[in-house]
Amino acid sequence: MKIKRKYLILLSSTFLIAGCTDNAVENKSKVAISKVNHSSQKSNPTQANIMSYQKFENLFKHMNDKLKIKNFQLKESTLGPDVTIIDKELSFNKRNWLTINGTKDDLAPKSTQETLYFEDKDQTTLLSISFAYTKNYVGEDMLQYQVPSGYDNINQKLANKSDLILLSYKNIVISIQQNNSDKVNYDTTKFATKMVINELKTIN
Repeated sequence: MKIKRKYLILLSSTFLIAGCTDNAVENKSKVAISKVNHSSQKSNPTQANIMSYQKFENLFKHMNDKLKIKNFQLKESTLGPDVTIIDKELSFNKRNWLTINGTKDDLAPKSTQETLYFEDKDQTTLLSISFAYTKNYVGEDMLQYQVPSGYDNINQKLANKSDLILLSYKNIVISIQQNNSDKVNYDTTKFATKMVINELKTIN
């Protein structure tokens, strides 16, 4: 009987130790997971990279003053009070105006769209560079490079008159569009895009 008791005591102790060990491992795992989650939140750039509307306005003013494109001159700009009315259906029924609150009720409505218009000296090529403010982080990347020429079933004369590049920068969408009275030079649009990116880098 003594032997059996010792065996039972030994066996119980083993389970107790195993249980403590499992709890210790589980607690360590929870701490590790907690640290990883906390670390992930710290390294998540989304919130930190979202520009306020004031910074968006400052960015456009900077571009208006500083952006230079070789062989082109800034002819027009939407800098200042300028808002756009739209068909509400075109915004998924969210707003009637391209403003922060979707209306023109404010004394100074905050437009979410600004544009710079550059022309060459012969006025045959127009570069429209637009900055659209959103509330969501979209990263820094090229979103689209629209080159409509080269498709047999569309009118090539029309297709050769424009091309478009879309960029994302934090929570801003930037479009660089070229319209040409004869035929676009794709290198011109790409060069203008590089100038925009280079100027954005000076703001960081």
